[in-house]
Amino acid sequence: MFNKSTICKTANKLRKQGYTLSQAFRMAWRLAKGTASVKVAGVSKGSRQTAIQHLISYSPEDVRITLIRENRNTFDSNAIAVMVSVNGSQIYKMGYIPAAAAALLSGVMDNITTVKASLKAITGGWYADMMCGLRLSLSI
Repeated sequence: MFNKSTICKTANKLRKQGYTLSQAFRMAWRLAKGTASVKVAGVSKGSRQTAIQHLISYSPEDVRITLIRENRNTFDSNAIAVMVSVNGSQIYKMGYIPAAAAALLSGVMDNITTVKASLKAITGGWYADMMCGLRLSLSI
């Protein structure tokens, strides 16, 4: 059963972020049902492409995703970092939740509840020179 109080609080926060009431409730329900998804931004920085290639050899159930709020990020005060570990290994920063999604999720994470993330898919990389990316499923 879904916690309707959390869904209403999330929808009200989204409403304050500029969503219409119906859009806010649809997004809140998608988060509650675990059907909301986002692409991870910043996966081309540093050695993150190598780390994604390493993730391909594991099943999505072995990959643990943790979302960390970075209130003091100099570029975006709503920043949410995507941290990945495999089978309890060392944690590695894979990138960030995109700014538009982070703007609404940061308020939810700060004021209401935690947002859980799981690996939905590794995208791209079909050719040798093609970048790979991560798609996450989000839920509250």
